[in-house]
Amino acid sequence: MNKQRLAGIEKEMSRVLSSLLMTEIKNPKLKKAIISINSIRVTEDLKFADVFFSVLPLHNEETVNIKAVEEALNEIKGFMRKKISVELALRFTPEIRIKIDDSIEHAMKITNLLNKIKG
Repeated sequence: MNKQRLAGIEKEMSRVLSSLLMTEIKNPKLKKAIISINSIRVTEDLKFADVFFSVLPLHNEETVNIKAVEEALNEIKGFMRKKISVELALRFTPEIRIKIDDSIEHAMKITNLLNKIKG
């Protein structure tokens, strides 16, 4: 499949899922953290879409249980797929695979360590 078409599908899926997370998700496990979509990788045959999420605690929370958030996201991935199929005109809607991207968390830890060394 054309790489530009795949990039467009990934961008539209990201838009739909971001909107969904902000407005329609009522799961209390997902309300205890800031969840954002870092990237989406769709296979060329449109069978799978790897959705990379980052999870950060809210201001009043010290830490967040990433496993619980991952389980909650896996519970609603059928709902996410249905929403994508309604919003996007695709012949096949890819199966969503949830991946937690912890690169932001690692960057924050490194920044904190460097700040401790510095001052």
